[in-house]
Amino acid sequence: MREQLVLAGLWDADNPNNPARSVTAARQLLKKLDARLRYQGRDSSGRYEYLVYHPETGDPIGTGHGETPALAICRAALAAHRAH
Repeated sequence: MREQLVLAGLWDADNPNNPARSVTAARQLLKKLDARLRYQGRDSSGRYEYLVYHPETGDPIGTGHGETPALAICRAALAAHRAH
């Protein structure tokens, strides 16, 4: 996941932290997107779900599911980056 975030330009390769393993690091991805994040709870299979919202319109632009909150945030950030 870290490599995907670096390739997308959402994470600095020189930063030794792994956003897929740290909620604090994962939330930093939203600063790069200048977007808001909302926890949606758990989906039917028990995975965490997060939504990323467009900073100006408030429309959802990315959804992420994951076994951990950090992984779900990373996936939501990547989805939002692709849509943005």
